[in-house]
Amino acid sequence: MTLNKNNFLDKIKKATIHNEPFEHLVVDNLLPGDFYNKLSEDFSNEDFHSRYTRGKYGRGERFGVDITDYDTWYGTGKNIPTTIHQSNYDSLSNGGSKNIKSFFDFLLENEEALYSTLCSKLQTAKSQDDYFFHINMTKDHVGYEIEKHTDCEENIFTILFYAPENEDNKEFGLHIYEDATTEAGAKSVDFMPNRMLVFAPCEENKDKTPTWHEVKRLSDELVGTRNTFQIFFYKNR
Repeated sequence: MTLNKNNFLDKIKKATIHNEPFEHLVVDNLLPGDFYNKLSEDFSNEDFHSRYTRGKYGRGERFGVDITDYDTWYGTGKNIPTTIHQSNYDSLSNGGSKNIKSFFDFLLENEEALYSTLCSKLQTAKSQDDYFFHINMTKDHVGYEIEKHTDCEENIFTILFYAPENEDNKEFGLHIYEDATTEAGAKSVDFMPNRMLVFAPCEENKDKTPTWHEVKRLSDELVGTRNTFQIFFYKNR
């Protein structure tokens, strides 16, 4: 199945902006059902350990596979155009999931249109034409957690696309807050199939509400792994 650019962007354009505890979008049923079902099944079946180079971030319970080359971007002073992580992309192309590759290719082909659409929906003081588009796929295992944080200052947009096969891991979504030290304004964006969550990160004492968020420890109740596509627009220096 070929993904339709206009349908994809229209889903984002029509999504409701939630303002509490900070501005964010939740886009449900983002991809066509038949394509999504195959995509999520393939994601669960992908053997990350034998096929891909592991990203140098997260703790041991997280296995992230970069499709664009974050390490090269970081190592060259955060000032290069979007660059493919060639070994992981080649591994995906040669024996990996065709549906996952189709999704990544679709994102890469339409990165400018996606960026423009997000800029029209969410406020960010970091909007600029010169950016690095980073995409990866991530499997989190029991024990994974990340404490409250706002995301790094060069991050223009954080986009999380949940990719479970069913609702078994619904409770392991992203928790978002008004501040760093209390449960004020706490909200959980449940880990539901075919759901995209987007926000424009902001640190404390900046132009708008800080974007505090965390993933609480994944307990033994986790079924399989917590599967997500993580997508970022980083500001080039």
